[in-house]
Amino acid sequence: MTGDDLSFASAGSIADAIKARKLSPVEVMEHFIKRIEERNPSLNAVVHLAPEEGRKAAKAAEQAVMAGKMLGPLHGVPVAIKDLFDFKPGWPATLGGIRALKDFKPNLTCPFAERIEQRGGAIIIGKTNSPIMGYRGITDNYLFGPTGNPFDTKKNPGGSSGGSAAAVADGLFPLAEGTDGGGSIRIPASWCGVYGYKAAFGRLPQWSRPNAFQAETPFIFEGPITRTVRDAALALSALAGYDPRDPFALDETVDFLGAVERPIKGMRIAYSPNFDVFPVESEVAETVRKAVEALREAGAVVSDVKLGIKRSHMELADLWCKIIMPLNVASIAGMKAAGYDLIATTCRPNISIGMTATKT
Repeated sequence: MTGDDLSFASAGSIADAIKARKLSPVEVMEHFIKRIEERNPSLNAVVHLAPEEGRKAAKAAEQAVMAGKMLGPLHGVPVAIKDLFDFKPGWPATLGGIRALKDFKPNLTCPFAERIEQRGGAIIIGKTNSPIMGYRGITDNYLFGPTGNPFDTKKNPGGSSGGSAAAVADGLFPLAEGTDGGGSIRIPASWCGVYGYKAAFGRLPQWSRPNAFQAETPFIFEGPITRTVRDAALALSALAGYDPRDPFALDETVDFLGAVERPIKGMRIAYSPNFDVFPVESEVAETVRKAVEALREAGAVVSDVKLGIKRSHMELADLWCKIIMPLNVASIAGMKAAGYDLIATTCRPNISIGMTATKT
């Protein structure tokens, strides 16, 4: 497995090859570091790369294989976390390209980073681009600039997890972290043609996030962005599960791989074409309709349902913003107390937000 075969291989197949000693974690790491260095200048999806940390971790991963140790489901697989409310000790954390935080390097580890490495065996080697505070459906900011869509770098990959989606779509990583408060996994996954999974509230524990989206709000989620559904299931097998640091973490075990492999026949599925009030473009509606018919043909029992939602899509969106914004204001106040006055350091933008990336 070399070249594009490795770049676009699934995370699961790479991990399996490493466990079978058909691939070396060191060789895998070198391949993806080179891929990122070659492709990222035109894509701008990765805003922080730690190649030497990756190489050191890959050597340790290879030693573990050779010693016959127990290996995680993603052992030796290079992955990325999102540069939003996601941390590794000593790594820059700009909360989505806030210029005042360009040198902010907290001594924190986020749940995704902790579990994907310690339980999954993956190796985090980079952070991906995000809009400021994750508060846009596209990915650009004044610190790092815009991320390009790998299918046309003059266009945007969506947001706010656009850096992760673009990196996975372009073969820079087989798996990357996404976060979602209002579409931030789902939008870029659809725009980049990858698979994004927004896990249910409490499925992936949340803690150590000094920001607006605290665990008590039901609007913040984490989940993997991958190229296959099975890879997402592998990631969830490492990420999900109870954690005493999150009082809302679900205390139950789920067989995610088993769920992927179970037959469709006999499944009961409730289907709403628009959740009663949401505007859906005709092309999108037709694509979803065809998928529903494919499920019916495969033996699923699909029932068309009404949810009883009375408020309009715009009213609901306005309500979401009104709930989230006071929390963002509180977050800004918290950063000021820590010595980072984001309001005082905000100045007139001196760069264009337009696309400047060259075509890959």
